[in-house]
Amino acid sequence: MSEIQAKHYEQMVSFVGRQGWPYTEKNEQHSKRIDIQHGRSTCIVKIYTNGTIQIQGKECDLKKCLNEAKDAIENEAPIGEILPFEIERFPDLLLERIPEIDPIIVRFVKESIICLKAGSLIACSFLLGAASEKAVLVLIDTYSNSISNDIAKQKFKERISNKFISRKFDEFKRSLKSSKNKPSDNEWAQDIEIKIETIFQFCRICRNESGHPHLPPNIDKGVLLANMGHFEKDMGVRSSFLTDICISRRVN
Repeated sequence: MSEIQAKHYEQMVSFVGRQGWPYTEKNEQHSKRIDIQHGRSTCIVKIYTNGTIQIQGKECDLKKCLNEAKDAIENEAPIGEILPFEIERFPDLLLERIPEIDPIIVRFVKESIICLKAGSLIACSFLLGAASEKAVLVLIDTYSNSISNDIAKQKFKERISNKFISRKFDEFKRSLKSSKNKPSDNEWAQDIEIKIETIFQFCRICRNESGHPHLPPNIDKGVLLANMGHFEKDMGVRSSFLTDICISRRVN
């Protein structure tokens, strides 16, 4: 194996491994071969002795991502800046899974990805926190509007009026917990506390650290990527919970 072939091969294998894609390796007469699978997509990467990289397979997101890695490796560009295509498709996934999602949330997420790709981690963190906060406000507003008793609804709105988002969320949890007609599914409390509150609070803290100049921000790109992945799953839980509240009209 030539020196440049070995270098490019190691970089490609490292990139594929970081994405978590299953792969196998083979030695061929003039190349090192990597067979990669992601979901239903399969691609073949061949690295030749002169360092040339060839991507084979049907056009798909996997092949597109591998071609980006190929271009970066062959041009000695930072391959670490290439985002997993699950993150690239994040805004589209939100719209596919939650067609009625607030467009402001999608806009914030799109711009947070642009910032992440540009290396503007503080801006990315701030925008992701803003998207999470907007999603929580939608959750609280939907809950408020679904309270069937007009007096109880008015009292709840007065309690959250002109409050910071963290106080509004605490009041929302207290009100929901004391409601006589909560969703019958016992997992709803766990969803609120773990799946929704945890990621919301983490996004909020990161946003506050990014937006307050007297606090020196300490933001890691890997943490932001993981945060985005959790945020997408969190939005699915919120959507399901909103459906439970709005359609069933269970809140008193």
